[in-house]
Amino acid sequence: MSIGGSMLKIGSLCTGYGGLDLAAEEFFDAETIWASDIDKSASLIIQQRFGIPNLGDLKEINWETVEPIDIMTAGYPCQPFSHAGERKGLEDERHIWPYIKQAISILRPQFVILENVRGHLTLGFDLVLGDLAEIGYDAKWALVRASDVGAPHKRERLFVIAYTNGHAYQKSRRANRSIHGASAEIINRTDRHEYGCSCQIAGNTNDKHQPHNGQMSKLGRRLTPRCKMHLQDAPDALDQDGKLNAEFVEYMMGLPKGWITDAGLTRAQQLKMLGNVVVPQQAIYALELLHTYPQGLSTGH
Repeated sequence: MSIGGSMLKIGSLCTGYGGLDLAAEEFFDAETIWASDIDKSASLIIQQRFGIPNLGDLKEINWETVEPIDIMTAGYPCQPFSHAGERKGLEDERHIWPYIKQAISILRPQFVILENVRGHLTLGFDLVLGDLAEIGYDAKWALVRASDVGAPHKRERLFVIAYTNGHAYQKSRRANRSIHGASAEIINRTDRHEYGCSCQIAGNTNDKHQPHNGQMSKLGRRLTPRCKMHLQDAPDALDQDGKLNAEFVEYMMGLPKGWITDAGLTRAQQLKMLGNVVVPQQAIYALELLHTYPQGLSTGH
C-alpha cells in the first residue's frame, strides 16, 4: 500500500523483536523507519534485523523532533493487565499508555496498531479507547489466537487498529460520544471470540470470524523475504542438555530461522525475547479482520 506513490512509513514503540512491525510491513507494504525500546536484547535485534535508529526510552523522547510516520505500532507492556500478574492496571509503574497517547497526538499517524493481552479488555482498555477518541481517532479491535493461523499454541491477544476519520476533529462532538458505554458492552462479553468497533454505539457484537486452518510449516506463506518462515521440520523441543530449545520456540513463534537465535544473544536472553511477544502471522490475520479504513484508502488485500 502506498499513498501518492510513496511507501508508508512505520514508527515502532515497545518494539521487542519486531513481530508487530513485520506484520504491518507485510500488510501495508510499508517500511519501519525508527523504533523505541529500552531492552538491550531488543536493541540488538532492532540493529541487526531492521538497521534503523532506536530512539530509546519513549518517556524521554521529544516527539516534535521525530520523523513523521504514517503508521505507529505499539505492543505496550502487558504486565499491568495480565491475569498472570497482579493486575495493578493504571497503578502499575509499567503502565506507559499516557506516553504513547502523547506520541500519537503529536505525530498524528494515519493508523495506530496496538497489541496486548486479553486481560486488557477488562482493565484499562476503556481508558485507551477514550483517549484515542479524545485525540480524534476511531478504533476497531479483535481477539485473535496464534492457533487461528495454524500455530500449535493459543497465545490469544488483543489487537487494535485506530485511524483518523478523515474529517476535521471536533472535540465537543467526539467527546460526547458513548465510547465508554459501547466499550463496556463488548468488554463484558468475555465468553465470546469476537471483535468490536468504537465508532459504533454497540460495536460488532454479533460478528464472529472463522479461524484459519493450517500447518505450522505454512505460516510464512504470505510474508516478505525478511519475515518469511523457512519451510522446515520443527526443531527438537529440547537441546542437547535436555533444556527447552530456543530454536524450537522461535519456530513456534512463526519467525524465520535464526531471527533471534543467530543474533548473538545468550539462551536466557533468547527465551526472554520470545516469551511475551506476538506471532507475525497472527497479527497479519488480525489486520485482515480489521481492514476497514477511511474512505479512499485500500490495502489491496
